[in-house]
Amino acid sequence: MTYTEEQLALANEQIPRVDLNEYKNDKNTKVMVDVRQLEELEASGTIKGAMHIPKGVIEFRVNNNEDIDLETSIYVFCAIGVRSALAGHNLKKIGYTNVFNLVGFQDILDQGAEIELLNN
Repeated sequence: MTYTEEQLALANEQIPRVDLNEYKNDKNTKVMVDVRQLEELEASGTIKGAMHIPKGVIEFRVNNNEDIDLETSIYVFCAIGVRSALAGHNLKKIGYTNVFNLVGFQDILDQGAEIELLNN
């Protein structure tokens, strides 16, 4: 098993995969984070209300956001759920306690989320 496969397996064990209803019903302070690259958002849009923080800088950007503390519910998603699982795992490792994987962009849209197109 490669290092990436090992990390993905750990991430999938530790970061629950949830659906949009679980996000909507979460009464805690919460954020939804799209961890895809900007080019992907420009091509397909994002989920309305989601903040964009690419996977490669998520630990830094979340840790330096005054509105997000260690108990905030953080719901991450990407195209199919791999990058979001890894991003969520990294957030968990640095102390965030409520991290969830919404998995894939299209899955979330299929569950009734609204799309938001970027203004180019």
